Amino acid sequence: MVTSTAEVRTQNIHFTNANKQSVVTPAVAGKVDAKNASTSPLKQLSYQPDGYAVSKTLLAKGQQQATSVQIAQQALGAVGRELQAIKKVLSAELIAHRAIDPSSQTNANRHLDSIKNILNQAKSDGLRVIDAELKVNIDRPITRTFSVPGLNVQRQREHSELIKLSFQQLGTVVVNMDAKLSDKALVSQIDRHVIPFGLRASVQDNGDITFRANEHDYQSLEGKVLVVGQGHRYPAGQANTLTIKPEPEGIEDGQLSLNNREQIRDTLVKVNQHLRQVQQSLDDIKAYQTALAKQMAAAKANTAVSDIKQVEDKLSQLSGTGNQQFSATYRTLAAQANVHRHTVVALLK
Repeated sequence: MVTSTAEVRTQNIHFTNANKQSVVTPAVAGKVDAKNASTSPLKQLSYQPDGYAVSKTLLAKGQQQATSVQIAQQALGAVGRELQAIKKVLSAELIAHRAIDPSSQTNANRHLDSIKNILNQAKSDGLRVIDAELKVNIDRPITRTFSVPGLNVQRQREHSELIKLSFQQLGTVVVNMDAKLSDKALVSQIDRHVIPFGLRASVQDNGDITFRANEHDYQSLEGKVLVVGQGHRYPAGQANTLTIKPEPEGIEDGQLSLNNREQIRDTLVKVNQHLRQVQQSLDDIKAYQTALAKQMAAAKANTAVSDIKQVEDKLSQLSGTGNQQFSATYRTLAAQANVHRHTVVALLK
């Protein structure tokens, strides 16, 4: 048997071009931790919390909210001016010692239509930012709640009755007002029936059943619902067209009434309430903008401080890992090459 002992040496790699010659020498084997070389920290880095990305996300979200709030602020200012114009018309008619001018009704409704248009146009990312109560809404879709006159779990409770409700452009549902069911079970049953139409049902303390819909579906109802009963709660036969009741009533619901001075006083009270709500919403916006500015400033500060340091740390880790992997791989290849060469030489001898 031929036995040969060969020395395995690390090799140098020479890169040569026309102008200069450079030498790359791999690291000494004794200085490399085999465990660290086999386990790359890159996978761990990909799962580590990235403060830079979080800060960027917070900034982007903050900028989007700032834009929505600015749209709401401008819209509320325009709504406030239209409300002041309505108030001026109402006040003039209230103190005038003459018959009510028909043109005042036209002017008041014209300003109200302008308010509706302002609210419908005040959108951010396709969603309205002010609801019918003139409150700012920037973090969720606006919904409306309404009730159907006469649809009450306490009304005619001793009678069971099938009631057909037709919601325009949404669908028709048949409700079984079962006298054996509890109020809670009855409302739960109605809720399950209307969910496919994008509605949700609940009950108020007085027993009135209310429905909740998004703004678009609510507008599609055009303020009406068709109801057919069996003669207990609603007449049998032809469908009854009922006007739904908003809960609560918003500025977009209905028209202004100036038929007499009593109606003018009532309308003036509502206009003043709307004006107070506009001022309250503007105050809320100012407070929100202040808080948002502080949050964005903190996010920017964190991003500015951590940007360079995080990039340098990651580059350092990547560079060290890359060198270790390259050195370990080269040493393995070089050792295999030396073993094969010296084994062949020994056998030839």
